[in-house]
Amino acid sequence: MIILISLTTVLFAAGQREIKPDPVRTVTWWHPNSGLAGQATQAMVQAFNSTVGAEKNIRVEAVYQGKANDVLTKAKAILQSDSRRDLPDLAQLDGAAVLDIRDVDALIPMEDLALSDGYDLDAILEAARLSVTYKDKMIAMPFNSSTILLYYNKTAFDQGGIARAPRTLDELAVTAQALVQKDARGNVIRSGFANVPTTYELIAWLGQQNHLSYITDQENGHAGNPTRVLFHENGTMVNFLTKWKALYDTGALENLTSDRNGAFASGRTAMIVASTSNLTTILSMVGDRFEVGVANFPMVDEHATGGVNVGGGAIWAFDNGSGNRDAAWEFVKFASSGEQQLAWHIATGYFPIHRDTYSLPAFEEHIAKNPLFKVAIDQLMQSNPQLQGIWVPSAYQIYYAFQTGILKMLTENRSPEETSRALEAEINGYFAEYLRMQGQ
Repeated sequence: MIILISLTTVLFAAGQREIKPDPVRTVTWWHPNSGLAGQATQAMVQAFNSTVGAEKNIRVEAVYQGKANDVLTKAKAILQSDSRRDLPDLAQLDGAAVLDIRDVDALIPMEDLALSDGYDLDAILEAARLSVTYKDKMIAMPFNSSTILLYYNKTAFDQGGIARAPRTLDELAVTAQALVQKDARGNVIRSGFANVPTTYELIAWLGQQNHLSYITDQENGHAGNPTRVLFHENGTMVNFLTKWKALYDTGALENLTSDRNGAFASGRTAMIVASTSNLTTILSMVGDRFEVGVANFPMVDEHATGGVNVGGGAIWAFDNGSGNRDAAWEFVKFASSGEQQLAWHIATGYFPIHRDTYSLPAFEEHIAKNPLFKVAIDQLMQSNPQLQGIWVPSAYQIYYAFQTGILKMLTENRSPEETSRALEAEINGYFAEYLRMQGQ
């Protein structure tokens, strides 16, 4: 009997030694989120690590790498080397990174990860999904998604007897003129509107015309490398610039290229256009100085019905040899879920990309208490989902080309036609150089 008991004990102990817990897999996520977004990022990672991660032996390590361009620069340096080992499993990048990332061998298209898990991509809002679609495949997961809005000083509107926000650029010109304030010497102490259009605004102002218009061929770069701009030949740039020059001629427009949030919050300007992701920050900056109003991005004219595009950024997956492909997808799936997108939306102002968020009682309660957050969502739902951002080479040069060209039109009294042609020639030159370098 003693021998049998001892043998059983040995066998049981041996069996115990054979049952080993799976090793914890560490998923590295590079991101550019700071401030409120940084806090929300850490909260999301902690929520994952303590729930799904704990259950599946996955730990996500979120690493702040600076601004979005810094994340791209560091990733590109590794991609251009002989080793992928130093690549993160996931990286959060904006639209300026797409041309450098979309065709690299190390990229794992997010659609592949989703389909291998039986994930229904229709759960992602169509406009958000298309914002990261290249040649009919979703190559990243939309994450910090935004649209553009009009922010206005509602207190100033009320004091001036202005009943509603302007819907078109013509109305914007009239409203802005009524909101200008001057001191006793005639100096402007509050402009009606502050802006110098950049790529972000022009995607919508040009794209919303004719139901849907693209800035470049190849569907703004989503179908392949763009070879030329379309805005001059289709007349959308001339139409926009004509309206913009009329706005400037009222004397109510301030050509402000930076810190528009600060100018608005301090009362230096009565209206700006900015990302919906700025809403939480702007409300905090304004405090109790005045009541903030939010409205749809003004249309170029009554015929420009296309709406707005999705901006912001997305999460990209990479094969770095770690074998973390499935583990990384588990976190992406968690981060893009209805519940987590609600938390992300409340904390940052970025709109939820998952359809389930919009049916959650907590979301409905949040919107009822914070109706300003609903404006961007309603605007997006009314927009053409095919209206998308541009994926172009020399993105930063093009960004400044638009700003510089439009400023020259206003300050040097150039015509909209001349300005449009000059922008066409400059940007087409960037495309030609890029294609030449690619051997195309």
